Amino acid sequence: VVVLPTLFNALPSDDSRAVLKVSRIGAWITMSAYVMFMIFQLLTHAATLSADDHMETHGGDGGESGNDEAPQQACNKGGRDDDDDDDDDDDDDDEESASLDIWLSLLLMGLCTVVVSINSEFLVDTIQEVVQGSNIPMGFIGVILLPIAGNACEHASALRFAMQDRPGLAIGIAVGSSTQVALLVIPVSVIVGQLLGQPMDLDFGVLNVAVVTFTLLVVGVMLQDGRSNWFKGYILCAMYIFIGALYMYIPPGFGDDEPTVSHSG
Repeated sequence: VVVLPTLFNALPSDDSRAVLKVSRIGAWITMSAYVMFMIFQLLTHAATLSADDHMETHGGDGGESGNDEAPQQACNKGGRDDDDDDDDDDDDDDEESASLDIWLSLLLMGLCTVVVSINSEFLVDTIQEVVQGSNIPMGFIGVILLPIAGNACEHASALRFAMQDRPGLAIGIAVGSSTQVALLVIPVSVIVGQLLGQPMDLDFGVLNVAVVTFTLLVVGVMLQDGRSNWFKGYILCAMYIFIGALYMYIPPGFGDDEPTVSHSG
């Protein structure tokens, strides 16, 4: 989403109008990819994805089996009833979670959207005052603090599913949120800026693009084998702390001289 327009703006021509046109075209293409993603997830392959979720929730671990025979069989015999009770409790929780009517859900979602938009306006207005009144750089606030506060519910849900040994759901929450921001929020911001006469483009600067690119590479390598352990978690946390330190000591006013850079949290 942001790599190609940033590289395009890095060319010696330095044509801001061309960068803006490329960004708007890329925004429409990227948003169409999000629409196709929703069709894939909700219509064409909904049964397949639901079956995968059901297998992860109710299936066996399937990871390490084979050598512990007698003790393992005894433990399985004794804990089979408890596992069945846990599965029944999970089914009850899933059934109880869909208790709202669709129209009531849409109304509640609309009201929450209005409240969040109003709070966002107040929040954006106070960021500049916080930057001026403290030694915290704006980059650290926008990249580290705001995402932690804004996605607190998602973080809590991901931690809950991870503690329940359901890594697929935990990763799906994080990846789904990132996908929504990359394929929907950023392109919509560019398109709305075009409608309002604001020259917003997809040039996020070399530093931000490099951070996003290396983050994707590290996360992809960690998820490649489909296994998790404490060392992988430590590597991800260490990388996040390193990124936080990077933005904490970023030079004041870094990126202000770039003509039209859209910053989305």
